[in-house]
Amino acid sequence: MGSAQLSHKTDWQRLAPISIIHFIFSSMIKFVHNALFLIPIVAINFTIIKEQPHVILAAALTLFTLIGLVNYFFYWFKVTTERIEIKHGIFKKSHIILPFERIQNIKLSQPFYYRISDYSCIELDTAGSAKQEAKIVALKTSQAKQLRITILENAQLKKAAEQKSQESEVQHCSATEIILNRRSLKDLVIHGVTNNRIWIFFLALGPFYNSISASSFQLLNSIGIDVETYFNLQNQAWWEIGLHLLSLTVLILVVFVLLSVLSAIFMFYQYTLSQSQDRYIRRSGWLTKYEVSMNLSRIQLMIMEQNWLNMLLGRANLSFEQNSSGAMSHNNSIGQMASKLLIPSITAAESFTLMKNTMPNQALDTQTFNAISKRFIWRGVLLIAVPISVFLLAVLPTNGGYSYLISTSVLVLISALVALRWQRWGYSVDGDYIYIRQGLFGINYYCFPIYKAQQVKFVQSIFMRASKLGALQVVLASGQQKIPYMPADEVRAIVNGILDRLVHDKRSWM
Repeated sequence: MGSAQLSHKTDWQRLAPISIIHFIFSSMIKFVHNALFLIPIVAINFTIIKEQPHVILAAALTLFTLIGLVNYFFYWFKVTTERIEIKHGIFKKSHIILPFERIQNIKLSQPFYYRISDYSCIELDTAGSAKQEAKIVALKTSQAKQLRITILENAQLKKAAEQKSQESEVQHCSATEIILNRRSLKDLVIHGVTNNRIWIFFLALGPFYNSISASSFQLLNSIGIDVETYFNLQNQAWWEIGLHLLSLTVLILVVFVLLSVLSAIFMFYQYTLSQSQDRYIRRSGWLTKYEVSMNLSRIQLMIMEQNWLNMLLGRANLSFEQNSSGAMSHNNSIGQMASKLLIPSITAAESFTLMKNTMPNQALDTQTFNAISKRFIWRGVLLIAVPISVFLLAVLPTNGGYSYLISTSVLVLISALVALRWQRWGYSVDGDYIYIRQGLFGINYYCFPIYKAQQVKFVQSIFMRASKLGALQVVLASGQQKIPYMPADEVRAIVNGILDRLVHDKRSWM
């Protein structure tokens, strides 16, 4: 049977040949994601790579092409009326059997190389999975959408049968969607500027600074710019050299901010968040179009994040998180799409409106937060600030008294940061929800319903016991939330309240 046809039969089907391109690009992306671990190897062989770049490039392209062909020939899938089965792998063979009723998240994506032929990828995962459960990487877009509708209708039928609900509830996928939020190009530019991660790139380039500097100087000299003249104290005053360095730094920062903006546009272009009955649907993407759906009842945690730039501009990033086991890294936005639904660069008013729509009974916008104990500050000063200051005092030369000045300055700076961190900490409990506030230069707000807690812990060290303090840990399907240095009696009261709620509240959120 041709791979362009999706049938509900027992026949195993091969992917469309265009999937080879997908496997090639996927291999390249994995290589880039792991490039940080390959930096030592590249640094050792940098001279060879520099002398024979064409050979290295040809070998890499050949390798990626072979990987794409092998993945294509060893990938089979089958779709029946009740489940999806996938076989893939060469040395480590996998046979995935995924019943429709177990599927929690469905993501459709259309990379740029699928646009002309109108193919899409469909990714499926379940609650409690250790990684993405199933992925059919090359289906006609119309067939992928129909499969998504079939899966959701099947899940609704199962739920309706268990709860003896009305037959009309089964028509979830055909319901009219309501647009809740859109992101303009201006919003995406702001998101790119406020969420720039330039420091990660600079750290990754550490081993290559000498080679990059030498190559840059050669390039500038070749076009008539004498770098040594610009930074020579004999030819120019110190303030002119400082001005040149400042200009160069600003230029580098502008370049990387532009790259961050372009990345935000690629990821969130034409962003829309819509609601179809009890499900959110997010669509976005420029070269690769993504469609992610999330059931409202499965949302475990709402997070409103504001770094210092977002605070200055009156913006925030709002995310809804459910089961986190399918997510990869917190720095990998694409990998988290199935378990984290992000609305970038929205105003505080928009954020509170969406949070109210998601969990109508929560009241984050009116909460008065309690502060944690000031012993948090003393712990940070004694365990972090003082040891670092003493170490600097021991290793720095004592000539001129600069060692005392530097170590004292470091002590004051770290102590101030610890105090600011303490000031950001706050918590509140209203009987149905727990609210947490934390941050350093920015502020993050967390809100989650008590009845969705999976575990609750009262943690108390020896030093905390002497001060009648404790820490509250609540484990959700999306991860663990912790509030340190609370009054011990209050922690016990909250723990008992949560346990009592879990005993009597039998609502299902799966």
